[in-house]
Amino acid sequence: MVRRARLESGLTLREAAARARLDYTRLSRIEHGSRPAPGMNEIRLLADLLHLDLVDLVVAAGVSREVMENLVWSERLRFALDDPSAQTYQPRGSPLLAKNTFSVTVEEREEALCRVRLGDERLTVVSFSDEEDLLIEIPPEAVVVYRDAPETSCGSAENVLRAEVRKCRRLGQVVNLVLSCAGFELNTLHSERGLTDFGIEKGDRVIAAVQATVIRTSPCEEEAGR
Repeated sequence: MVRRARLESGLTLREAAARARLDYTRLSRIEHGSRPAPGMNEIRLLADLLHLDLVDLVVAAGVSREVMENLVWSERLRFALDDPSAQTYQPRGSPLLAKNTFSVTVEEREEALCRVRLGDERLTVVSFSDEEDLLIEIPPEAVVVYRDAPETSCGSAENVLRAEVRKCRRLGQVVNLVLSCAGFELNTLHSERGLTDFGIEKGDRVIAAVQATVIRTSPCEEEAGR
């Protein structure tokens, strides 16, 4: 991809390397797919120089497209929340969020706070609907993972789940954990640096914490009508 774009721009290897502030031998290895893959700073420089799509380059470097799409959605959502003048961003087709979407039934209700069963766990969610059958969406980036039970100051989440790490996909600076919970799987998304401090690996037993207010809910009939 990089070589084709460079040739279309009429640049030699040395010219492109100089403009991108890269060693030309490094650029040659990138073009030939040698490992390690380029870092994020190199990818940005090449995307700007060769007018390539940043997401396409990150995916080509080894980060899965579903993770990238979810991160793009998350960043746009954060931007919209931080800037009241920004148009509200409605996520569409986030693959990881789709994997964290479940049909549940309300077992207990206290005004807007509802207790629902997911697998063998009881979760607390917030729903202003009177419907008993709900769809819940658990944003992967909103799940906090601990090696052990969270400290008191961090343990205010209404939903604390014991789980085992079934998959641990390190993709550049992003880590996607697939947690095996009691009767269901939960995808989580983290920065690699955040997990490195805890040393979490496949097969580890962990604690997952999710605030009730971050779990999105909607009546099942709304989903059927979309």
